[in-house]
Amino acid sequence: MSLIFMKRIALESIVGSTSIVTKNRYGWNIENVGTLHLVNGIIVIPVSIFSGYLSTMYEDRYMTLWFLAITLFGMAFLFDPTDLTNHEDSETYNLGHPMATGTTRYIAGSLIAFSGIEACESYVASLMSKVVPSALAQGTFNSGLLATLVGTGGRAVGDIFITLMGLISIRNLLNLLIIPGATLVAFSISLVLWNYELLAV
Repeated sequence: MSLIFMKRIALESIVGSTSIVTKNRYGWNIENVGTLHLVNGIIVIPVSIFSGYLSTMYEDRYMTLWFLAITLFGMAFLFDPTDLTNHEDSETYNLGHPMATGTTRYIAGSLIAFSGIEACESYVASLMSKVVPSALAQGTFNSGLLATLVGTGGRAVGDIFITLMGLISIRNLLNLLIIPGATLVAFSISLVLWNYELLAV
């Protein structure tokens, strides 16, 4: 359940913040944001098909680690190290600096992270179904309902987190969201590794 919760917060920090981050950093309008979300949605379909194909050859715990690692790579791609040292010269981002997260890098990182986290969804659900107590496998309040509630709670916490980070600094919002989100994904990887034998069921 904690994997679902942390994954949803990380997902919300990537997707839920797109409109405000891109508007303030790159001057995007709603059409640009909508196009990015459309591309995200289209890419998820073949990624999910490929993920389903891989599930016939590899264990769920192994694929969970791989897709979480891909998500972490995408989030690392979104990280802007130049904002840590120089954020006074510009109200948007450090345009022209080779290490700055520009539009191309933002789009690539967003697509990689979003695809990885969505592909991981089915593996996490499968892992949960293997370790859930038998009492939660039946009735109305079963593991499926709990997973839905935990996922919804994760999104709500993610939205609150975006709001709080926006109050701290709109200029540095990307890093304020990506660093904690990437930390949650890294913690999720360590959680899977810690319980790797238990998840072998």
